[in-house]
Amino acid sequence: MLRINLLPWREQQRLAALRRLRLMLVGGVLLALCVVLLMDQLARQRAQQQAMANVSQQAVIAGLDAQLERLESARETLDSVRAQADMLAALHADRGLLVALFADLERALPEGVQVVELKLEGERLHIVGLAVSGAVVAQFMRDLGRSSVVLDLELKRLKSLPAGDEFLMLGRMSASWS
Repeated sequence: MLRINLLPWREQQRLAALRRLRLMLVGGVLLALCVVLLMDQLARQRAQQQAMANVSQQAVIAGLDAQLERLESARETLDSVRAQADMLAALHADRGLLVALFADLERALPEGVQVVELKLEGERLHIVGLAVSGAVVAQFMRDLGRSSVVLDLELKRLKSLPAGDEFLMLGRMSASWS
């Protein structure tokens, strides 16, 4: 029987398998390195795209903020104009009351009374004037008290001066004024 020594062949087979394993290992490491580099490059590109998108979004937001500021200033201007329009409408509506106040003052003003100052603060009416005597002031107060525009009329001060008697009357405007 023939004896064949298979040890060298087995050794060659083992070395060949070891070389294949080493090649596969080096190939796997190189492939893994390529995959890692590719993933890193993709992640960097994605980060760069995201940064560019953020810059573009910031520009859009800045533009919208500028528009919002313009709209806000326009809204403030509109509110201001509306407030002025409301004030003008109120003045226009109360114009008849002021005319009635002046008409009542003209009717109630007796001979010898001079109105020096007429001030309206809210619904409070202040009348400062000069009269020849206290009796004329009393007559003026009675006549003005009959007015439907001036309510709660009271004499606050009557001061005697060389030019006549200086008086201060306070009253309240009717409810349709406020």
